Amino acid sequence: MSGGGARAAYQVGLLQALAKHRPDLELDILTGVSAGAINAAHLAGHPGSFAAATDALGALWLGLSADHVFRTDWRSLFGRALRAGLQLVSGGRKLPGRPDGMVNTEPLRRFLYGAFDAEPQSGALTGIRENLARGRLRAVAVTTSSYSAGTSVTWVEGEQIEPWKRSHRLGVNCQLNVEHVMASSSLPLFFPSVVLDGEWHGDGGIRLSAPLSPAVHLGARRIIAISTRHQPGFAAAANAPMIDGYPPPAQIAGSLINALFLDLLDGDALRLERINDLLTRIPEERRDGLHPVELLLFRPSRDLGALANDHEPQLPRGFRFLTRGLGTKQTRSNDFLSLVMFQPDYLQQLIELGRADGEKRLDELLAFTEPGR
Repeated sequence: MSGGGARAAYQVGLLQALAKHRPDLELDILTGVSAGAINAAHLAGHPGSFAAATDALGALWLGLSADHVFRTDWRSLFGRALRAGLQLVSGGRKLPGRPDGMVNTEPLRRFLYGAFDAEPQSGALTGIRENLARGRLRAVAVTTSSYSAGTSVTWVEGEQIEPWKRSHRLGVNCQLNVEHVMASSSLPLFFPSVVLDGEWHGDGGIRLSAPLSPAVHLGARRIIAISTRHQPGFAAAANAPMIDGYPPPAQIAGSLINALFLDLLDGDALRLERINDLLTRIPEERRDGLHPVELLLFRPSRDLGALANDHEPQLPRGFRFLTRGLGTKQTRSNDFLSLVMFQPDYLQQLIELGRADGEKRLDELLAFTEPGR
């Protein structure tokens, strides 16, 4: 499950469409990055059936609002914005206090502790450990980006999992806790970074050049990948400009975020398709242990950034004031705003869209998840 901030609610609807027809399906490998890490960790630790887990995940998202994710009071928002401005013009001088993100995400940490029923002291996700012991789960992985080392780190909790090391990519065995999920979902510059094993970590999508690789390393033979980015046709993209005039910071930030977090999934899917094609041309005894990996890729049928514009007036006043200063009212597809649109009405719309998209491809989805396949 890929990232995308609030847009990850779309993944919940698609999973619910699958659970409606496969209520007892067992997904033995779950991987997530950024906001997708929240979904992966919740599903991996839920004690009930797949249907019960997706229903609980839907209730979790529908219970969210912006003040469950970051502090929305004027003092916190403007204090941090002022500090960021002073840091920019300070000429490198150290200001009192520690440099931090643009918002305070302590509310999200408290929310996740309750949602995951995490251990109060260590933050360990005990439900994952229990599902591994019961044999319902093989592995769950959450990816972060190490700002200290410049690498992509995939934190894995599972049975008999071999760690891996590739160029700028590591797989590390651990017991997952709330801090791993907080780090993976820490939007760069916007959310504060998190310390893991003595290094500063942030959003897992920044350095993850091969988003499908964690699932492949963990032994997956069939992968359902859920993106949160709409991909319009060439004609629609050419005929519908997103802005008039000079691009505001919000439009540029949205383009950068899509390039960092979501565009790589398309390239990785193409590589996987080509490798599968090559393997079918090679006799099995000469494949050196490699095998084809089937992929079913889902993406929203509508532009989630454009949908966010309709819900912008419901954002908290102080936060809305700051985002409009970035130009969120000047773009027709507000990818930046959609990341932080933790509004129940917007989240509900994304979940319903995910369900509808799942139902449209239901035959394909059911055939792909056939237990005896």
